[in-house]
Amino acid sequence: MGPRVVFVCTANSARSQLAAAIWNQLRNIPATSAGTHPGQRIHPRAVAVAERHGLRIGPDRPKPLDEVVPDDDLVVAVCDNAHEELGVLLPRLHWSIPDPVPVDTDAAFERAYTDIDHRVRNLVDLYAPAKREL
Repeated sequence: MGPRVVFVCTANSARSQLAAAIWNQLRNIPATSAGTHPGQRIHPRAVAVAERHGLRIGPDRPKPLDEVVPDDDLVVAVCDNAHEELGVLLPRLHWSIPDPVPVDTDAAFERAYTDIDHRVRNLVDLYAPAKREL
């Protein structure tokens, strides 16, 4: 399959989903997301903030990390808990992005989106060739 980018957070219900959606809109190298303790569903406010920014988060359920087994993938932990749980066994980047779910407001999800969007755009500039225009 080749290298991908795997964004990981605890529940895989918001931050990692948004990061993968932003990445996939910008680059040809595919991204996916996973959680160390996946939730039951993708948070509705994550879906809403993605839609407001022209992104689509699929109807998939949150995925456990062991279903998205990284081999030569670039792993990005987008939360402190996931970063700590992954220990030293899995090389990765670490972004400390506050979880908008406990606050559960549109403003909290918008702040998370803005932070993630900025970080993803910086990473794609360093890591991958731009998508070609058709």
